[in-house]
Amino acid sequence: MPRASVIIPTWDGADLLRSALLSLRRQTFRDFETVVADNGSRDGTAAMLATEFPEVKCVRFDENRGFAPAVNAGLRAASGDVLVLMNNDVEADAGWLAALVGALDGRPDVGFVASKMLSARDPTRIDSAWDAMGLAPFNVGHAETDGPRFREGRYVLSACAGAAAYRRSFFERVGFFDEDFFAWFEDVEIGVRGQLAGFRCWYEPAATVRHLGSATAARMPDRKIFLLIRNNLTLFFQTMPLRRVLMWGPVILLWPWLDPIFYGRPLRLTARGWFAFWTCVPRVLRNRRRIYSRPADVHALLAALEDPWDDIGRAWRALPRRLRALLGGTDS
Repeated sequence: MPRASVIIPTWDGADLLRSALLSLRRQTFRDFETVVADNGSRDGTAAMLATEFPEVKCVRFDENRGFAPAVNAGLRAASGDVLVLMNNDVEADAGWLAALVGALDGRPDVGFVASKMLSARDPTRIDSAWDAMGLAPFNVGHAETDGPRFREGRYVLSACAGAAAYRRSFFERVGFFDEDFFAWFEDVEIGVRGQLAGFRCWYEPAATVRHLGSATAARMPDRKIFLLIRNNLTLFFQTMPLRRVLMWGPVILLWPWLDPIFYGRPLRLTARGWFAFWTCVPRVLRNRRRIYSRPADVHALLAALEDPWDDIGRAWRALPRRLRALLGGTDS
């Protein structure tokens, strides 16, 4: 039985997947298996795997069921004690798996590990170091120059599931990814549940990958915006401590109507996401009761969360640029 399993969800990305798998063949840590969860690809992915990567285990769907269902299927098929998630548009440095496994071995309180994800287009810049959340989740470091801040390990809220490692015991206690999310923010949701269950998350800068980013999302831009809005509302009301919900819930409910002003997303899509959330409320409340019916380390979660006022500050700083764009100026 391998020590680790690498699970890669994919959808019509054979060329990207090939590069990801070749980077796994270069890993210095060798005690692992690879599981590809194929979301109904029609681009020859199955034939490519059979001929070029016969060692890879493949789980196939007939249609695109989303990131979370594909990852869950891969997790169920995996046999390792360390379960590693990897996007199909990621290429890993040779020491990536060794660094992830080493971080878990050296820190018994850590249940999951975030990688340093560099931009494949400009490897001097960060794509995502870890996931944080105040009122809304975000990738820490996105588009920033890689520097001292990102060269030291630290405890963080959650890991971007595009390149992350989890103990098997994490999923045994916390459960799998919430498949109702389909895609986007399901990794933060499970990270919050992990924090409440007593698992800490560690950012490991030695675990480095290069991420192309939006390789799949670019094919469904409208659906991405819809899901970002709906899932942000779901994430907040499903997982946040009650005091934060009572204090900041009205702001979160208002936000989809302000988002087009601050960030320029089309109102028709943010409104669709807002209305769709209300159909999810009964399920969100059931999930919330289930999450908080168990012993919950709320103090640890609050310590890992960002100050909600930081979200307000980021939006306020973005406003002048949006106003210039709306008035016909540059949006740079």
